[in-house]
Amino acid sequence: MKISVLASAIALLSMGQAMACTTILVGDKASDDGSFIVARNEDYSATNAKHMVIHEAVDNQQGEFKSHSNDFTWPLPKSAMRYTAIHDFDTQDKSMGEVGFNSAGVGMSATETIYNGKPALTADPYVEKTGITEDSIQTVILPVVKTAREGAEMLGKIIEQKGAGEGFGVAFVDSKEVWYLETGSGHQWLAVRLPADEYFVSANQGRLRQYDPADTANYMASPTLLSFAEKHGLYNPKDGAFDFHKAYSQDVENDVVYNYPRVWTLQHMFNPALKTTVEDGKNFPVFLKPEKKISVADVKQALRNHYQGTSHDPYANNNPKELWRPISVFRTQESHILQVRPNLPKAIGEVQYVAYGMSTLGVYVPYYQGMSHYLPGYDKGTDQASDDSVNWKFRKLQTLVMQDYNAYAPDVQRAYLAFEQQTAEKQKTMEQEYLKLYKSQPKKAQELLQSFEDKTMQDALNLTDSLTNQVFSKMTHATDMKYHFEGA
Repeated sequence: MKISVLASAIALLSMGQAMACTTILVGDKASDDGSFIVARNEDYSATNAKHMVIHEAVDNQQGEFKSHSNDFTWPLPKSAMRYTAIHDFDTQDKSMGEVGFNSAGVGMSATETIYNGKPALTADPYVEKTGITEDSIQTVILPVVKTAREGAEMLGKIIEQKGAGEGFGVAFVDSKEVWYLETGSGHQWLAVRLPADEYFVSANQGRLRQYDPADTANYMASPTLLSFAEKHGLYNPKDGAFDFHKAYSQDVENDVVYNYPRVWTLQHMFNPALKTTVEDGKNFPVFLKPEKKISVADVKQALRNHYQGTSHDPYANNNPKELWRPISVFRTQESHILQVRPNLPKAIGEVQYVAYGMSTLGVYVPYYQGMSHYLPGYDKGTDQASDDSVNWKFRKLQTLVMQDYNAYAPDVQRAYLAFEQQTAEKQKTMEQEYLKLYKSQPKKAQELLQSFEDKTMQDALNLTDSLTNQVFSKMTHATDMKYHFEGA
């Protein structure tokens, strides 16, 4: 690859724009069991411990929310619904929430970092000082919205009123649909309803294209989206249909190695017959019907992808200078999958699968919307390793494995995969029992669900301890053989 591409990548990181994720959305008619799926790897810093928290419902609130990252503020709602969140360790007081469900059954994932185009931002810059950013989005919106559409609409109105402090994409899901919103500039935005029989992949780039103002069932946007684009030379009606990506998004040389390979790889995973090359990034399909229905297990596999089996695998090839940015990176803080099954009670029909840390060396544990608490340690941990933190328990194992990926990763991955498969069978049994109880004996149903959660969380931690000791033993032997001075 050209030297300028690498230089471009390094320049982006040096500017502090290292926040980067990969998003996958699946419609209910594209999934294997009729569920809606919203998934994302949250990538930023390996030492930034994540806390999983349940925020209980609050009444009679007063005052305003204040962002940690800038001067954005928003009035606190008088009543806030119960919701789950995954926070940075230093923002557990309801900021920097990344993903969760609320008691109304709305789930959201925020945010996919994207970069809007220079011409659009010249005309309408980000409102960096007081605009809404990733730090605030979930905390402001999830406690109050009752549908996915309402969530996208509320975020859009905030962008219009207060501005966006950065570029982002945000997904919303409920029992009827999935909506995905992307910024276009400081005050412009577009949200699209995911087609029921298709899926969508995004990798740090604006991906939405089509917009039909008359089709209010499937599109929402800032009122001046088209007129602003025309006024500032971002779009000329004489050139054909409006293309949101061409008007408002960024396509630069760095995208060819940083973003295109991830989208291309996942689209070819779900559509092997697709006739595109990595260099076709400007023309990748936005939404696709998968050749086979997509399962939660498929999405886990996708989020763990690092171009394994190819020359671009940085881990198997021991090449940290690989230009193609993998989907699964060591600095992933957590990887999540929101699954909504409309035909089940919310308590078990909405599941959040979370793998702490690097997804390819992590284990996805199911957390049902109806659970009442996490085990001790889920809300512990800072940017310094500690023994009381669930986050650091997983991260310590991953750090050990990465010292010799080929030697240690296969055993860990096999063990975690077996755990996930066994857990999936136990979930089926628990859910069947729950359905027998929840109407006539709701207390017993709740106890059943929480008992399952407590055991599953503890089993995952016990397995991780065992694997850590196993890897440590192998590393000790390898070190002994390397510095094994002996003789008469």
